[in-house]
Amino acid sequence: MIKKVVLKNFKCFSDVSLELGGLTIFAGANAAGKSSVIQALLLASSTSREKGNSVDATKAIGIAVGNPKALISQNKTELEDADFELMLEEMHNIVHLKYSIDKLSPLKLLFKGLGINLQSQVFYLNAERCGPRISYPAGYEEGILSDGANAAYLIDRADMQQRKISEGLAVSGLVTKFSIHVEEWLNVILGDVNFSVSTDLIKSSTDVKYKNTLVDDGVLPTMTGFGISYILSVVTAGLWCSSMSDAVLIVENPEAHLHPAAQSRMGKFLQLVASSGVQVIIETHSEHIIDGVRIQAAWQKETERIKINFFTSKDGRINIQDIKVNEHGELSDWPDGFFDQKSLDLRDLFVMRRKNAGK
Repeated sequence: MIKKVVLKNFKCFSDVSLELGGLTIFAGANAAGKSSVIQALLLASSTSREKGNSVDATKAIGIAVGNPKALISQNKTELEDADFELMLEEMHNIVHLKYSIDKLSPLKLLFKGLGINLQSQVFYLNAERCGPRISYPAGYEEGILSDGANAAYLIDRADMQQRKISEGLAVSGLVTKFSIHVEEWLNVILGDVNFSVSTDLIKSSTDVKYKNTLVDDGVLPTMTGFGISYILSVVTAGLWCSSMSDAVLIVENPEAHLHPAAQSRMGKFLQLVASSGVQVIIETHSEHIIDGVRIQAAWQKETERIKINFFTSKDGRINIQDIKVNEHGELSDWPDGFFDQKSLDLRDLFVMRRKNAGK
């Protein structure tokens, strides 16, 4: 488990220290630094697996970085022997990485560090996940791809491997197949979803078919909405990680393409994944995800393991506020801009009604 992350001269942060919990939520305005923290975690994780002294920043972060000089803060502080630094503190380990641009090869990101082997295994699902496709790529059995494209293949492989999930994530006690666990969670979150997967190893592709009580024969994902495809990768990744030790699951916008009720259930699912031993980090713009997390955590009496970090940007400065969740699932603070837009909009509607009533 990663307890703390420290960033120096990385992107919008000149120097910031951030504590993480069993389940950590990044919330706040756009362009306030949430994604930058996630990218720092991904870069450090990728670097820890490198055998040389340089890392491909684009490959590590999963976006086109271009010149890695773009990762250096424009309001940087002076560092000794580095352009920027990342430090990750685990339970019994500290990874301290120093990065610099190669003067002779500017597209290279050089690194050196102490305790360079990160014990946590980081899995990441980005916001732009793979939507409905006629078929999905098979391959990469080490975990979920960042766009979730191999989720169907992982399900098929997990069934063949008889992979066991955490008991706390079993919807019914009689199920043993990984695919049935996935299907049951699709039903909990979305309702009335059945699916089947089959892999063609010659073509290196996996087919998925969905059906419900309205149809007798399964249909291709392209005949369904985006919600089912987007949720499949999140559920698969959560259950897959629960079968491992030292797993960290980072999910951006788990609410994408989901009805508010399904968003709340997704929050409850991710809290249950966290309680199974997986460290979960969520970047979200959904109050329903947060509500689902804190309700489930209150039921489980695990609210002390939740950390909500609220990011704001003002006058060129990034502020990160720690919002705590008490034993009843209530929030310690509700600062301006923290999911208060509904109240503001209702107030404006009320003011307009009063004005119209006077005409």
